[in-house]
Amino acid sequence: MVEARHLIGALVALTAVLTLAAVTHAGQAASADRTVLRTISGRAYAFNHSETGLAGATIRVRELPRVSAVADVNGDYALRVPDEADVTPYIEPPPGYHQIDLQTFHTRGAAIENANFQVPADAEYKALAALLEVPLGSDGRPQQCVIVTTASARNVRGVDFETFRARTPHGVAGATASATPALPAPVYFNDDVIPDRSRTATSGDGGIIWTGVPAGAYRVVTRHASTNAPQQRRGSATPPTRFASFLATCEPGRIVNANPPWGAYELTGGENPLGAGVVAGEVASLGRGQKRGRRLVIVGVRTAERLRAKLAVRQGGRPVGGPRTVNFDPPSDKLPLPVARAAPAGPAQLRVKLTDAAGDTVIERFEVRLPPPPGP
Repeated sequence: MVEARHLIGALVALTAVLTLAAVTHAGQAASADRTVLRTISGRAYAFNHSETGLAGATIRVRELPRVSAVADVNGDYALRVPDEADVTPYIEPPPGYHQIDLQTFHTRGAAIENANFQVPADAEYKALAALLEVPLGSDGRPQQCVIVTTASARNVRGVDFETFRARTPHGVAGATASATPALPAPVYFNDDVIPDRSRTATSGDGGIIWTGVPAGAYRVVTRHASTNAPQQRRGSATPPTRFASFLATCEPGRIVNANPPWGAYELTGGENPLGAGVVAGEVASLGRGQKRGRRLVIVGVRTAERLRAKLAVRQGGRPVGGPRTVNFDPPSDKLPLPVARAAPAGPAQLRVKLTDAAGDTVIERFEVRLPPPPGP
């Protein structure tokens, strides 16, 4: 990545129009104004005992230390966080339970609902740690990180919590999961909700777990056996089962549980993943400058994961900068994009396509103003 530290030119505030595209389908416009707040809400409940809400639990956000909420008598909570932000909620549970992180979301023009916490009690936590041979520190937390998710059925998404409970178990059998950067194969839970190293795919429970995960950001992708079946390749009337991806942000001691109805949730028909779960990043700043007689549009990205970006500038319908494809790395990165010498000063259009490791994309479009051409 080319650094922009020696470029001349002031950073300018610009108004952005964002268009979300999950894979190849355009979605609704979203605001890039981080003064706009969005709500994240859900329920905190005991692992394997969904009837037990964790009243009094405190919900916080890794990236926003001042933001918190206390769960009510049912375990329900609601947080207000900025739009166009990467957010990783976590729970400080009542005594007798263990801290859990959720996946890293990106607030993108809509509320995030049913971001539930499934929290293990001490006895179950210790039993699972022993069964999986997870090394624990003196504080009882994993020495590295743990990632957990569930390949969950479509019918538990977009419903109230009681309907969600009534439709348990809600796993999809026959799914496998992988991560970028690469991790060893996960362990899958059997129908008795017990991690079973003999399994090579999910059971009806749907549970998937990695232990001993090094620190880093991991895009987890889940696929179903039907995706590669010969009849599907020939264009069967029954489409293959698909799942959304998610981002797990790992640090030593964290247990990231991307649980239903988020995480690896089923997609049916032509559904696209929800915007909050894909492409954890956005264009955060735009500037302009010159270097060695070349005019530049300087694009700054804030991101929680490595993203591939395709950038192009057009003016009057004609290309005047790019296209250029680069990788942006977390937590922030910049790219100076050269502009054609013959392009006149004045308004132009910048298009930035951001793609995550699952292949989902977000397209951001900006109005920019090109500086005058350099003198002779």
